[in-house]
Formats: sequence, C-alpha cells, structure tokens
Amino acid sequence: MLLTTLFTMGFAATSTHSTTAEAKTSVKIVWRHKVRPAATYQMKGIKSKRSYAYSAKLAHEKFRLSKYAHKQFTVTYQQKVKVHGKYRVYYYAKNTANHKISGWVWRGYLTKASNKQTNLISKSKLNQLISAAPDLQPDKQVLSLNKDVYSKYATIFNKQYNVGNFAAPGVFFHDHATIYVEDSALQSNVNSAIDKWNAALGADVFSIGSKSNSTLTVGFGDGTAAGWDGLFNGTSVQVDQTHFNDQSYVSANTLSPAFQQKIKALSDQASQLLANTNAELKANRENYQTQLQLLNSQLNNASSDSQRDQITQQINDLKNHHHITDQQIRNDYNTQLDQIRQQIKDDYNAEQESSSASLETNYWTTVITHELGHALGLYHTPYQSDIMYAPTDNESESTPSPVKYSWTEPKDPDATRSYETAELSSRDINRAKLTKLLGYW
Repeated sequence: MLLTTLFTMGFAATSTHSTTAEAKTSVKIVWRHKVRPAATYQMKGIKSKRSYAYSAKLAHEKFRLSKYAHKQFTVTYQQKVKVHGKYRVYYYAKNTANHKISGWVWRGYLTKASNKQTNLISKSKLNQLISAAPDLQPDKQVLSLNKDVYSKYATIFNKQYNVGNFAAPGVFFHDHATIYVEDSALQSNVNSAIDKWNAALGADVFSIGSKSNSTLTVGFGDGTAAGWDGLFNGTSVQVDQTHFNDQSYVSANTLSPAFQQKIKALSDQASQLLANTNAELKANRENYQTQLQLLNSQLNNASSDSQRDQITQQINDLKNHHHITDQQIRNDYNTQLDQIRQQIKDDYNAEQESSSASLETNYWTTVITHELGHALGLYHTPYQSDIMYAPTDNESESTPSPVKYSWTEPKDPDATRSYETAELSSRDINRAKLTKLLGYW
C-alpha cells in the first residue's frame, strides 16, 4: 500500500550564506524526502569563497561551491528547514563526475540542467530490447541504458517488469533502509532476509536499527482472517503471528512435487475404479433385465403348473443372484477405495515426517524477504521459483501495480518453489537492480 506521509527527522541545518559557525545554529527540519526520479542540476557561477555544501547535519563544510561552477550534480533528496524564522530548501547533490563530492546545497545555487537528452533510445527500440529479454527479466542491456531513459520511460518499465514505487518517502536514504524488529522471535528470519538482499545486490541496502533509529519496522500482525502471511504497507512489514507460532503450519499446508504426483496417480486410480465399477453394475443390471424378460415370457407361455412353478423359481434365483452380484461389486469397490484412501493417508504421514524444521524456517525467511522486495519496488511474478511469486496477479492485500499480464497459475509448475530454499532468483535480483535505476530505493 503506497503511503503519502513524509518521513521527517530533526537535526541541525544551515542557511544558504552561513559560515561554519552559523551552521551550528539550531534549526528545525520541516520535511525531507527523496527526489524521484533523481534530477540533474548545474552549479551556478558562484564567486563567493564563503559559500559551501554541508554535511548531513549541515554543521560541517564539505566543499566550496565556487570550485564547481557550471559543473553538473545529481539531486536525490530535498529538505525544507527553518532558520531564524525563515524557510529555505536544500538539495542533497552529488557531482556527476565524482560522487565523493557531495553535500547539502541551497537550491538557489543550483539550476536545472538542460533537458536536452542525449543517447536516448526511442520507445520502439526500448520495447524491442524488453521483448528480446526473458519474461519479466531485465537483462544486461536493459540494465545498462542511459540514466535518462529510466526517468523518461518509467511507466513502460513499471508495466513490463511489474515494478513500482511502493516505499513511503524516507524509508530509503542514500539507497539504504534501517530496520527495527519489534519482536525478537522474528530477528533471525529478518537477519537472513537482510543478508540475502544485501549479498544479491552487492550493497548495504538493509541493516538493523533501533526503535528510535529506523526507517522501516518488522513485527507481528493478524493476517489469518484476511488470508496473508506477510504484508508490506509502505513503512512496515507485518507477519501473521498465528501461523508463525504454529510449528506445523507450513508442513501441514505444503505438498512436495513427488507427493503431488502420488496423489494425482491415486486420484486417477480412484477415478478408473469408479468407472470400472459403474460398468460392472450396468452389465450386471442389463444381464439381469435380459434374462428376466426371457423368463417372464416363458412364464406367460407355460402350459402347466409345474412349468410355471419351475420358471417362477428361476426368476427368484435370478433376482437373488443379481442382488448378490450387485452387492459384491459395490463391496469390492468400497474395499479398493478404502485401500486407496489409506495409501494417501500413509503417504501424507510420510510426507510430514520428512518435512524438516528447515522448511518452516525457510518459509518465514521467504515471507520477510518477499515483503522487503515490495519495499524495493517489486510486485509479484507468476514464477514460483521467484521470491516474489504469488498464485495470482491481483492479490488484494498487495500494493496495486501495473502488471505485464494476468495469471492464475504458475508459469513454472515443475520448478522448485522459492520458499523451500529461501533463495532469490536472478529475476528477483535483476528487477531490484532495475528499481534502483528507477529511483525507487
């Protein structure tokens, strides 16, 4: 669910023309949020040697602005501060040639760079690149385009790769989110989820923080009635507490591919048994009716009492035989059906015994990794080998997103399900790399 509230923090800032001493003046941060997508600005021709960019708390000089006159900077954040009763807006700017040259700059010193876009590919060319790449899988070419392509064609990328800007402003700062875990029972799973994303993306994207120093929380919620085990709402991840505390929840609701094949075979066997039984009952009934019709005809044409008595006895014997045979067919069916049912029960018990505690652990780690994926801007896929898999494209508890196509069943039904291994797929990883280029984290 995409929230609209702004993430705010309170710390020291400075006015545009302040010296280092003035920068220590107590100020009030009115708001701060990310610029999405990042914009390119040019430093104005500044002659004053007393104008600087400042550190995070705007208390230390980072670099003299006059040294970078007419140089280009990328703006990723902006904040409004109140100093001596006056309001000013600052941009967090990075020099495009050297990202180490960065700091908070009063917006009056920056001017929007020319919007003349170079090395931009056309919309049709972009669609060709996307079509040539695997389904929902941004490949190397798609991930190495001119940065302006991502801002210009963001809506195309969103729909073609099922992504969007889902995290609330302030969740990510400098491409990083700090997580506070509300319940220690979740700590291990959260740590594993963090390690998986950080290792996959090669960066410190998530880290553990405290209640007072965090931008994202993970805790328990009640999703049993609504039908979710994990939920991301823009600023927090919730895990259904009832199912989490049920140590047999995952194994009791998980059928391995091998077991599913056994069930299908036994189901087919039961269906064939029913068909064969119905055919036997029909043949027995038709044979009975044919013989009964013949005996009734003979009875009508009998010339003596002894003949009639004899035929009547044959009719009674036929009826008894038909009844016994009919009951025997039904009893045989029930016996064989019970055997099939018992086989299913035995196989199911064996399945449960083979399910280890690691399955439970992997499942809940997958749930949290999945929800952190939403924070990174990833919507669902129909591939059950993906951490971001969902059985359908329109799950009501998820943040709405444009999708490439609809689905109601997995496109890789024979693949290992992600929650069995709790491993990110290349599709998960590359989509997350794309959302970074789009400025969603």
